[in-house]
Amino acid sequence: MGLRIRVATVLVVLAAGASAQRPVEPAKGMFLVATPTIDGGPFFESVVLLLSHGEDGTLGLILNRETRVSLSEALPDLDVEAPSHTLYFGGPVALEGLLVLFRSVVPPENAEAVMEDVHFSGDRDVLETLLKENRQSDEIRIFIGHSGWAPGQLDAELRRGAWDVMPADAFTVFQTKPELLWEHLTMSGRTYARAPRASRVAASSSRSGVTTAPYFSFRAIRPSRCSAYTSKRRGGTSVPLP
Repeated sequence: MGLRIRVATVLVVLAAGASAQRPVEPAKGMFLVATPTIDGGPFFESVVLLLSHGEDGTLGLILNRETRVSLSEALPDLDVEAPSHTLYFGGPVALEGLLVLFRSVVPPENAEAVMEDVHFSGDRDVLETLLKENRQSDEIRIFIGHSGWAPGQLDAELRRGAWDVMPADAFTVFQTKPELLWEHLTMSGRTYARAPRASRVAASSSRSGVTTAPYFSFRAIRPSRCSAYTSKRRGGTSVPLP
């Protein structure tokens, strides 16, 4: 009897260990958290919320890059009086366009679900509808540009150890201060999948062949107005982004 119990215990432990080591694929509604192997560029110490991931590539938004550009400056011809919203740098793809990420139990048309009650859209009418509802920053974020990876590109970066994949949730997306988000997640211990560590790499910011999202255009803003266009490398040197 005692032998059976010991054998059963060993099997349970082995099964739990195998489950913990099982690779987890990136997916919509997950975080990509930059590892220290990314030592510069737009993805340095970044947290990306994945909006889609599949055979056609990957789409996401960097959550912790607040700019110095206001919504009213980017869209001076809005049909509604916009509250004070600061725009975020979503990534180096389609910098002439805006995407909106928001919480809603019943989303409007032309919006795509990310997880739970979180959705995104590149439709200007959706943005204006949300602004008429007087949504605040704990329910809505507006992004300049977004992040995109061509088919297989993100998988290659994961194999090089550039990213940790973690579960995302609405509270962390909207309630955690952007400047604390990367540190919060790296210290949280909630990692789902961690690729083997490798030598330092630069996460690709190439715009050719990457996945893009439908978006609406806005008034051009000089890159120097966006704080995301300088990124500190490890060691304290600021460098311009592409």
